[in-house]
Amino acid sequence: MKDKFVKLYSLFFYALLFAGANAYAQQPVSQLRARLKTEPDSDKIKTCLEISKFYTISQPDSAVDFCNQGVRIAEKLNDKRSVALLLLQLGSINTKHNHTDLARRFDNEALSIFRNLHDQNGIALAYDELGLLDGMQQNTPEATYYLGQAMRFYEDAHDSSGIVQTYNGLGKVFEEKGEIERALTYYLRALVQYEHRAEKSQAYFDLLEHIGQLYMKRGDSRSALHYLEEGVQNSNLPLYRDTQITLLNDEGKVYEENGKKQDALLHYKEALTEAKKYNQPQEQAQALINIAGILKTENAGQSLNDLKKALQIAEDLHQPQLEADIYKALAGVYQQEKNYKEAMTALEEHHRLLDSLLESDTTKDIVELDSSYKLESTRQQIGHLQQINKKETSELDMGMVILTVVILLLILLWLYLRKINRLNRELKASNHIKDTLFSVIGHDLKGPAGSAAQLITLMETERFPEDELQAMLSELRKQTAASFELLTSLFEWGRAQLQGVQVRPVELITSPLIQKNIALLNQQAILKNIVITDHTPPDAHILADHDHFDLIIRNLLSNAIKFTNGGGQIDIKAYPLNEEMIYSVTDTGIGISPEQQRAFTETSLHVQFGTRGEKGSGLGLLLIKEFIKANKGRIWLESTEGKGTTFYIAFPATKT
Repeated sequence: MKDKFVKLYSLFFYALLFAGANAYAQQPVSQLRARLKTEPDSDKIKTCLEISKFYTISQPDSAVDFCNQGVRIAEKLNDKRSVALLLLQLGSINTKHNHTDLARRFDNEALSIFRNLHDQNGIALAYDELGLLDGMQQNTPEATYYLGQAMRFYEDAHDSSGIVQTYNGLGKVFEEKGEIERALTYYLRALVQYEHRAEKSQAYFDLLEHIGQLYMKRGDSRSALHYLEEGVQNSNLPLYRDTQITLLNDEGKVYEENGKKQDALLHYKEALTEAKKYNQPQEQAQALINIAGILKTENAGQSLNDLKKALQIAEDLHQPQLEADIYKALAGVYQQEKNYKEAMTALEEHHRLLDSLLESDTTKDIVELDSSYKLESTRQQIGHLQQINKKETSELDMGMVILTVVILLLILLWLYLRKINRLNRELKASNHIKDTLFSVIGHDLKGPAGSAAQLITLMETERFPEDELQAMLSELRKQTAASFELLTSLFEWGRAQLQGVQVRPVELITSPLIQKNIALLNQQAILKNIVITDHTPPDAHILADHDHFDLIIRNLLSNAIKFTNGGGQIDIKAYPLNEEMIYSVTDTGIGISPEQQRAFTETSLHVQFGTRGEKGSGLGLLLIKEFIKANKGRIWLESTEGKGTTFYIAFPATKT
């Protein structure tokens, strides 16, 4: 529920966050980025803030980066108000991604700066942000206190935009608490602020849409339609065509939920007509999805045609989330028509797209959090150094005795800071392990487990021909095998991370271990008609942990089989070089792209699929790298897409 609330906050209030800032925010972001190259530093700060606000939803990592640029320039110019505004923006970005502790630190630091500057408008902005943050965490008393403080400042300044923003915040707090009537009271008060405005902003239409949705929750479809229709009537300017189409779709949903399918269909078709007229492809796709949902039971053929048109649009737009939604809808229609083969294909594509989206979101999330965390850590260190500077300057005139005391204090402070920095590094590493483990468990297990559940449901409820049943059982085996392999890797990797890699080096003859793992994996190779040949010398010796080398060879061979086409070849070789023994595992498989090679070098997780759909999480290679490093070895690779890959590992050699 909290994740949903965070997204609602970010999407609904983002346009209002700095409502009184700068009018030039409407310029295209490309123009703003071009201005950064030529304008003076004082203007660059505002430009960085506007670009960051533009990227907050779509590219949060870029949003943080531009904020960091702005903070560095503002601190160089000693522009404290701009620093505070940029800190509020960093807080907003972290709130959107549920990094609440970091968001609160940025918001409180901004509030402190605004108070020192006696900046009433800035104080109100900071109170608003803190109120929204507490509302998101369901701390209702604290949220209402902060938002009440913000309202007092806005009312004293006769700032109608700020008043609207605070009413919206109070509405959200009570909506999350489940008090819909009280939430509606505040939303309607916000709406009153727009009555005497000649021009309506995008926030006005968002507010109408949200009020309509709340009335639907209350079961009052008549009032919901009233406010949605008000939005449609006021959005007839070209500037608001996107909004008008969205509101038409919302009206259609109201009619659909009330069982008035024909009225809903008329509104969806009107939305489709408007989207085509004004060349809005994403809105066209959404309207087609809605129309297909109405026609699903009455005209399945037309429903499928509409969904395929929507899918083509989504693919052209490169919108994987929209594509995933369409594949799910297609699976539902195919299942209704008992076309289980196509239903399975659509469901598999739906899960694949969700996997890619989740992996991308997690990467952005981690990059964004790391960037803002580094900025905050740097600011804290600068603050400490500034305090030390002031202390030294003030105490130098007090004589040699005082100077000695200061030096002792500085030594103690340095020891304390070193201890704090060490603890911070350990905490960050621990959090990274936790985030990575939960990311892999949540993302990579979701696909196989979800597909297996769908298959079992179909097998329980329907009768299938023998050939279809065998295909489904084969797919079920593949998904469960992928889940088991991932769980095994997760256990080994998590234990290594949390307990440390324990190395017991011995003088090791490697040939028996290589032969053992070839025999262990030979059945997998036979199924794909792959030949594995061991060219290593029988007396090759290394200094390494027996179990670690066993796992490393097994994983490299398993990966080679997984990514080699049927009829391929895998060769294992070894040769001495200087004081090392070099081993290579070469396959004739699909190869690794330059992007994936860079990801391997940077030690990041990357999901891949084998030549027969086998899924790999990347944990095996992470574990290999850590074990090789612990054994004082090296690993690198050479690969050409479509031709194959060679992994090289080097260990300290021993004299025979």
